[in-house]
Amino acid sequence: MPEIKTNQQLKEGCAKCLKYFGIFKYPLTPEEIHTFNPMEASMENVQAALEELLVEEIVFKHDDFFMLQDQAAWAEERKRGNRRAYALLDRSKKFVRIIASFPFVRAIAISGSLSKFYASKNPDIDYFIITRANRLWIARTFLHLFKKLTFLIGHEHYYCMNYFVDTGALLNQNQNLYGAIETVTLLPVYNKEMILEYAEMNDWSRNFLPNHPGIKNFQYLIKNRKRPLKSVLEALMNILFPDYMNRFWMKVTDRKWRKKWARHNYSEEDYERAFQTEIHISKNHPDDYEKKVLQSLENETQKQTQKQSL
Repeated sequence: MPEIKTNQQLKEGCAKCLKYFGIFKYPLTPEEIHTFNPMEASMENVQAALEELLVEEIVFKHDDFFMLQDQAAWAEERKRGNRRAYALLDRSKKFVRIIASFPFVRAIAISGSLSKFYASKNPDIDYFIITRANRLWIARTFLHLFKKLTFLIGHEHYYCMNYFVDTGALLNQNQNLYGAIETVTLLPVYNKEMILEYAEMNDWSRNFLPNHPGIKNFQYLIKNRKRPLKSVLEALMNILFPDYMNRFWMKVTDRKWRKKWARHNYSEEDYERAFQTEIHISKNHPDDYEKKVLQSLENETQKQTQKQSL
């Protein structure tokens, strides 16, 4: 039986959960509030806490969705966004098959808003990709050369490959609430076992999300099958100074990114968080939602502390 926190702590946990997703104007069901709650509790206790918060007019409910602002439009947009997401996920398999056919790609998961089953009117498909150790930058370079070709047919938004790790770096160093939610909501689409290995390696996420069952949805997986051409290309690349080429493309990409984003006044700290260019990691998150979300939550915590001290 889960540990039951005090009622006030649990209510604060529900509010924090709604605050997090409210940044994206995304209301939640009671089940989701339980799943993403930072406080360990049963579903029954979470429902009771929500009822009290409703009476206190701290939270609001429209249809089956809870939110911290009285915005019925959020509930309607969520339903539309969910329908768009399911349709896009049904289409995603053909894009995943193409990515999986590239050399050194070992596993793929969908991340971002689509992994939470929401799609905007003009959606992207964000991918989290695991490559063979010490081949990440070779794989990434080939994939992004291919992506440039997709502009010709308007499919570039279906290939947003913005986060790569290789099998030598499965432990996520950004161990915070944002990282925990992004980890447990990964939607495996190629090589289920390796994505689950990544999730297990990052079981620190349970410290932030004690009620979350972990990755459970596998309905959009493509079948693992032999790809002879992929094997041949990998064998050829493995004799053409692959370690040198891997580092070369990392350095080229790092120089390009630093030059580009220096014009956007990124601080060194912000750049290093949003644009990781390490031998085992490539992250390209120019919107830096991690910073925005965590700062917003911190500001809210400070406001609550100030109110309580008055």
